[in-house]
Amino acid sequence: MKGVLLGISSGLDQALARLNGGLLNSAWGMDIGSGCRISLTATLDKTNPRGVHIGADTDVSSRAGILAHDSVHLRHVDTRIGERCHIGVGAVIYPGVKVGDGCIVSPGAVVMKDVAAGCVVVGNPARVVEKDIRTGKYGVRLDAAAPEGPGGQPAAPDKRDNEARDKIGALS
Repeated sequence: MKGVLLGISSGLDQALARLNGGLLNSAWGMDIGSGCRISLTATLDKTNPRGVHIGADTDVSSRAGILAHDSVHLRHVDTRIGERCHIGVGAVIYPGVKVGDGCIVSPGAVVMKDVAAGCVVVGNPARVVEKDIRTGKYGVRLDAAAPEGPGGQPAAPDKRDNEARDKIGALS
């Protein structure tokens, strides 16, 4: 029963995250690409909403902040996040920063400078720890050790369903 509830909850969360992206796009005028998932608890700058640009199939996790205005220097700037990126929980993207396509911003990272495409950044201030990675939809790594399945997504693990369920049951 617990697995069924988890499936319903996560499916509902994902649907709400996609709906949130559409709402930010239409109501606030932000440039949100198709297929984006934006958490309901993520903070996208509403002082300069037209300065927020997020590419298609990008995931913005809970409590992440994306800024497009600088109140100290009294300026409104464009902040851009590329396609197929993942912005981790609690990460902050400063105003005017460009995050390239296929990047992963780790949880809690504070991105103050531009990030080249295909990089993983961590820390405060954020620094590049990996380059030339490949990501799929929502910033899921494709170049990891897992073999690729159909559609360029990672293949499912080669385990029986019962073994996987037993492992999950042991962890809960």
